[in-house]
Amino acid sequence: MKLTNRLRDVGIAFVLCLISAPIAIAVTIALLPFWSWMESMSEIESVGHSGPAAWCYLMSYIIILSSIFLIWWAIRRRANI
Repeated sequence: MKLTNRLRDVGIAFVLCLISAPIAIAVTIALLPFWSWMESMSEIESVGHSGPAAWCYLMSYIIILSSIFLIWWAIRRRANI
């Protein structure tokens, strides 16, 4: 793999990480009823007086980022075939 291709891939990965952050914030806030239900069922602090807990944002970010990278990987793999 050439250096230019590797730099392009690193740049794309960085942009995907940046794009995932606002999407994860919006999804976390949209899932507020789910986080409240999760708190009532598991008694793990999920929702406080200022909104969802930090781990809720992190969980949403990890799931969205993993999904986006999986899609990117599938597209790249298909293009190489």
